[in-house]
Amino acid sequence: MLLHYQVRTMRAERERRYIAEFMAETFRPDQYMLNVPLGEIPKELVELHGITEAAAVFRPSRRRIDAVAWTMHSYILIEAKIRDPLEGLGRLNTYYRMAQRTPDLPEYRGQAFEKWLVVPYSLSWITQAAHDDNIKLHIFWRDWIAD
Repeated sequence: MLLHYQVRTMRAERERRYIAEFMAETFRPDQYMLNVPLGEIPKELVELHGITEAAAVFRPSRRRIDAVAWTMHSYILIEAKIRDPLEGLGRLNTYYRMAQRTPDLPEYRGQAFEKWLVVPYSLSWITQAAHDDNIKLHIFWRDWIAD
């Protein structure tokens, strides 16, 4: 069991590094945030504590998207997958629905949402599935991925 945990942890660390490198090369530092919580916050918590404190209290219960980025006209939901793009495709559609009900998205001002999937390579079915779901596919390779 310990070995399985170690493998999962190593993969998670690789994906954190992967998304961090992609974001640093693609956006200015003041234009994005990593590991952003999504979804509704219980109204009772908001009424009791206010939105900022309620979000902090409820944070462990919320799902997190790998990254978000913003421009004047678009708000970009970004998921990165080194090994399993199918999981990323599915998560993006769920995160898109959740983002629409998230009261505390950083720098969200009503921009149109975009969905981006970042992968090191793509097979034709991934490209087609992304296209069908209006997901922009970004191929981002780093030599350390091959290790």
